Amino acid sequence: MNIQSPELDITKTVFENGLTLLVLEKRDVPLVTSTIWYKVGSAYERKGQTGISHFLEHLMFKGTSTYAKGVIDAMTAAYGGYNNAGTIFDYTMYYFNFSSDRWQIALEIEADRMQHCLFDPAEFEAERNVVLEELKHQLDSPWGRLSIQMEATLYPQEHPYHHPVIGWREDLERITPAEVNAYYQTYYTPNNATIVIVGDVETQAAIEQVYQHFAHIPANPNLPVLQACAPKQAAEQRFVLHEDTGLKRVQIGYHAAALVDEENYALEVIDYLLSHGKTSCLYQRLIENEQLVSFIDTCNHPRRFPGAFYIFAALRPGVESERVEQAIDEELKRLQRELLPLEELDKVKNAIAADFIFEKETAAGLAHSLGEYETLSTYKYIYLYPEHLARITSEDIMRTAQTYLTETNRTVGWSLPEHPEQERPESLTAEEEDFLPPTLEIAHYTPEIPDRQGKMFQAKPPSPETPYLFTRDTQRYRHYRWTLDNGLIVLFLEQHTLPVLSMEAFVDAGQQYETDEQAGLAVLTGQLLDEGTTRRSSFEIAQTIEAVGGSLETQSRGVSVQVLSKDIELAMDLLADVLIHPVFDAAQLEKKRQRILTSLEGDEDNLALVAYNLFREMVYGRHPYHRPYKGYKHTLQQLSRADVVAYFDVYFRPNRTILAIVGDATPEFTYDAVQRCFGDWEARILPEPPGFTIPRPQGCVQKHLERAREQVHVYLGHPGVTRLNPDFYTLFTLDHILGVGAGFTDRISRKLRDEQGLAYSVSANISLSAEVEPGVFSAYIGTSPKNVQRAIEGFLEEIHTIRTTPVSQEELALAQNYITGSYVFNFETSNQLARYLINMERYHLGDQFIWNFPHLIQSVTIEAIQQAAQRYLDPENYYIASVGKGQIR
Repeated sequence: MNIQSPELDITKTVFENGLTLLVLEKRDVPLVTSTIWYKVGSAYERKGQTGISHFLEHLMFKGTSTYAKGVIDAMTAAYGGYNNAGTIFDYTMYYFNFSSDRWQIALEIEADRMQHCLFDPAEFEAERNVVLEELKHQLDSPWGRLSIQMEATLYPQEHPYHHPVIGWREDLERITPAEVNAYYQTYYTPNNATIVIVGDVETQAAIEQVYQHFAHIPANPNLPVLQACAPKQAAEQRFVLHEDTGLKRVQIGYHAAALVDEENYALEVIDYLLSHGKTSCLYQRLIENEQLVSFIDTCNHPRRFPGAFYIFAALRPGVESERVEQAIDEELKRLQRELLPLEELDKVKNAIAADFIFEKETAAGLAHSLGEYETLSTYKYIYLYPEHLARITSEDIMRTAQTYLTETNRTVGWSLPEHPEQERPESLTAEEEDFLPPTLEIAHYTPEIPDRQGKMFQAKPPSPETPYLFTRDTQRYRHYRWTLDNGLIVLFLEQHTLPVLSMEAFVDAGQQYETDEQAGLAVLTGQLLDEGTTRRSSFEIAQTIEAVGGSLETQSRGVSVQVLSKDIELAMDLLADVLIHPVFDAAQLEKKRQRILTSLEGDEDNLALVAYNLFREMVYGRHPYHRPYKGYKHTLQQLSRADVVAYFDVYFRPNRTILAIVGDATPEFTYDAVQRCFGDWEARILPEPPGFTIPRPQGCVQKHLERAREQVHVYLGHPGVTRLNPDFYTLFTLDHILGVGAGFTDRISRKLRDEQGLAYSVSANISLSAEVEPGVFSAYIGTSPKNVQRAIEGFLEEIHTIRTTPVSQEELALAQNYITGSYVFNFETSNQLARYLINMERYHLGDQFIWNFPHLIQSVTIEAIQQAAQRYLDPENYYIASVGKGQIR
């Protein structure tokens, strides 16, 4: 398989002060991603200052001499964009996404932040608390603790990768503003930075804009040079962490290659071989055949200096640790002594080639790849990567496995239950083990903020003209709608930007159609769809899609497929096969049941999810949504093949299904293929949907589960609304003012995170969970036990205020500008467009919705916000669900 180099015309400019600029024009969607990369991360930190790079990243949003605290986020929202940042070992990066008619504001902000950041002592202490809460969140996760200990053991104490990116707690508690400022002055300089701009821009104009904003900033002639050598390990290293958990988990780390090393390409192939897809050797051995683990994954992590290759696994209850290690070791030894068959190597290269194309769908994905490559080595790696991978041979795979994946080069870390009897005999799915209910990591908001002239910066009301750029090409999002004789609704959107095709079949099925005794039936049925059909075995299904580098995912409400467009016929045939002809083999059903049970056990270690499930149980009463969507251990154990078949026969029917197809195909070809694959699917008379009432709480109703962890996770709220509620767009706007504002701009985040430093994650909303069935209004926070009462009081105060006091015109304009200005980001990938088409059909939004939505948001008034808050938010009658240490008063 020849992996084609991407057709990317990248322009590199280096200015006199050392600043590097990369520009890539991508004109298919009217948006721009602008990123800046500093060559400084946790690897550059001295002893006693661990975590300072990440701490500084947080503080970069706290204000400059030009932009007061909160201005950066407010300006971003006012211009309809969003921003964020990230820190790892070798770099710190910041990014902005804007529509292409306003992206230049990102350069203004970044040029100012490079020179004029302030470290106010009070703000410094508030953000220190936030970072410490982030650390506690990581320490509350068994995988988080394993990861921290793995790096500390794999790399010796003097090595720059030894300590965690977030830092050691004692250092975070001690670091001073003066130390952070000195670090900032040293490393945040143009000759230590790379700017990457990708999107709907003109290259020369971008170069001129960067020159205007950055050319005058002086370089640092005394920039420190980081030196590190490859760590030498003479023998295997081991450690064990005893946790309050019911599952055994293992992480195995091997010293590996740097990004620039030739062996890194072979390690990428080995990564795919071991765990990419159901046909991979570790999946087949440990999950499918021997059923030793519920989850297996690998990760090649190249860095500036030699990085690491990791293997992760979560064991099924009762499985001995030694059996898992032995099975993994035997598969690695097989790679070391047997040449890989050419068809296996070609399959992996197909997968890598397809992923390489899929990643080109977004400007942000391209900007991230280019920035990381240039920071660690050279942006030309984006060309070198596919060229080198295409040349990899089976001999290269064997030689690289013999070099790196050896016993003496590895560190093995185990997370085990504190007491052997603590391991629970049953437990849900590996892929979903780390699931978190929707929360937004948000920080600060100020409705009125000084601008550069010292005046008050105020978000202006949106323009009466459409404030986004879809009007530039009104035909781009026009789609076809067909209804087959059997009732199947087909939505097709033609897109030829890339040779990519996405298909999603949404079935009106799911948890709401289960009885209490059948809890988990919908998930079990959905996960069995690709485990064998009348035409293909489970392995043959996986082999078919993986051979062309595609992906197929099944869930309780249908099936989705993504392939290169040349494989549309194969993909549609496969989608129809798993959607219409599953056999629900008894042996596969039992395997899947056991994996779901194990994954339920893993969910018990995710306290935010435990609290969310407890909250839904309280809110929904007897409605089916009161149950965890995966069900309970006792109900899953009782489900039979007959239950699955009966459920499938009723609900998986064409007259309950919407099929969305987006990508590089013609309508004529697509219609014929759909008719051929789905035309004979038999319709059935639809059952009447069950009706349920959801009771409102009376007063404050509380439930608490005691767990000895660093944080308490709290949900506060009550029943919400449906997506079809006539006030939905008012509530959606209200949410952005109250609890899910752009970046860090909403009231609750400003008060509880930014001003009081109570949490790293905090949010509140009523619209995001709304579907055909009512959602919930929920306010969430994960915080230290001592802060829980203050957090609850803060939630209730803000809910009361938005009901009793009109929001300001500036707040409303800020929310409207953000929602309408950022709307374009929902339509960048074929997967996003397929989901949009399904929602448009499902909620009867009309084929003009993509153009109508901004006007619906612009029409929201201050009076409507207050009336909706009074009608739908209730600070007197609510539920509180909490999980953690210490009973809530």
